[in-house]
Amino acid sequence: MLKKLLFLLAVIVCVFQGESYEKHIWAAEYPEIKVDTQKSEVIIRSQIAIDENDNYIPDESYTDQDGKEFWLKEWHIEPLYLPERKEWAVQTVDYKEVEWAAQIPEQTPITIKDKVTGQTVKRDIPIYQMEPGNEQWVPGFSFTAVFHSYDADYYQLGGKKIPFDNQKPQIKDCYTELLNEIQVDPEKYRITDAAWEGDPYIGDGGVICRNALVTGEKKVSDYHVTYGGEAILPSFQGNQCVAVYRGFNSVTDGWDQAGEHLVNSGDFTGNDKKGSWVIFRRSVVVTFSILLIIGLIVLAISLKRRLKHIKKRKEIDHEELY
Repeated sequence: MLKKLLFLLAVIVCVFQGESYEKHIWAAEYPEIKVDTQKSEVIIRSQIAIDENDNYIPDESYTDQDGKEFWLKEWHIEPLYLPERKEWAVQTVDYKEVEWAAQIPEQTPITIKDKVTGQTVKRDIPIYQMEPGNEQWVPGFSFTAVFHSYDADYYQLGGKKIPFDNQKPQIKDCYTELLNEIQVDPEKYRITDAAWEGDPYIGDGGVICRNALVTGEKKVSDYHVTYGGEAILPSFQGNQCVAVYRGFNSVTDGWDQAGEHLVNSGDFTGNDKKGSWVIFRRSVVVTFSILLIIGLIVLAISLKRRLKHIKKRKEIDHEELY
């Protein structure tokens, strides 16, 4: 009987301890922390917007950089209004094998996360700085040139005559003229080969023409581009949690003092009372657990004494019979 009572006692203690030190997650990702060393007090303002209907509870303790632990004394939810504000946004992009700088977008969309509200906004940010990098020649440059027949032995290109060759255009001496015809910079483009495209045909004015595919290389550069500028974040109306922590010798001391202070204070809002109830509940649970343990111990001792008395009485009755 005594063993069963002790087992029941251990189960009840574990259950109440689990309820007393239940852990809640604090939603403040970027808290504002204010430390008052004289009062051994820490005030933490959450900078994450809190919905008034959320079942929000701050952490029960806070440990500073020196390892000193503080226990939750009081907390409440208060309105938070943020006007429009500017925030510097920056993003870098690497562009590979760009033919000319004008191909790079003058603006790029940047997604900005508001550290206070957690909201995200997308803004177009202009180029802040552009740095050219590695240069190289790459294939992929080509265009079609039209050759007009001058006579049976030559084709004419601008002011130059090109010897007739039915197998391949002979254009080695007129690369510059060809590049000028398509208005590109000879420093950026170069011709490496050419081939006929189809047979001769009669063009405008009855002139015999023939097309040739001219191929070559182009000089490209890599660019490291930094987009940067001020982005306007919208105004915001919400709530934030303000939690006050103080240092105590133990968890129990912290809950007891916090509970008495909060329950006796009449200046709190409905949300404050919710915080007071959480802390006060833990004080009551700890106190009730201690009283329950003492009561069970007294009951066990009384039962033990009662069993001894009954056993002794039976022994006396047995002796009188014999």
